[in-house]
Amino acid sequence: MKPPIPKLLLITDLKVCPNLERGVAEALAGGAKHILLRIKNHSDSGNLNIWAKKLHLLTQKQKAHLLISADIDVALKFSNVGLHLPQNAMATIKARELLGNNRLLGRSCHNLTESLSAIQEGADYVTLSPLYSTQSHPEALPLGLQQFNKIVNKVPGPVLALGGINSENTTAALKAGAYGVALIRGILSHPSPRDAARNLLQKIE
Repeated sequence: MKPPIPKLLLITDLKVCPNLERGVAEALAGGAKHILLRIKNHSDSGNLNIWAKKLHLLTQKQKAHLLISADIDVALKFSNVGLHLPQNAMATIKARELLGNNRLLGRSCHNLTESLSAIQEGADYVTLSPLYSTQSHPEALPLGLQQFNKIVNKVPGPVLALGGINSENTTAALKAGAYGVALIRGILSHPSPRDAARNLLQKIE
């Protein structure tokens, strides 16, 4: 059975949280159910397979769900692990064909055209970013709530708000039409990832 679509998607970043295993474990203890393993620079992060094994074990223990960014070969090594495609990764329709229908498939999008294509080609959800200014991509112009809402209303599938998301602005994102939220620092930079995850889930639910 396919896992549920994320309402809270925690994206990993070793620069934000060097002790990633601990940060993810705390977030899971706070109720997070979807972890997206994204390792931008493999040379300073160890092997992606090693991190996948560690986080797969953590998510299995907590009955949570792991997704792998970009690398479909790694995702397919584990049972029921999903895939999240960055903007310039393989075509969504090809990824769905390789994954089958029982694994989660998401895609990073930045406008209406990308979002429509992703859903039409088999993505279960898209992230739409950046909603707000974000340290991850300081050069990117924020969509803002009004433009975000216009896009979401035309996308026939779940849209997660991404970019500058935190406990203070999550409610506004949801009111603008977001199905859920995706974030890094709002949880992993918090003194207590457990509390941060719990607080966000309370707002979402």
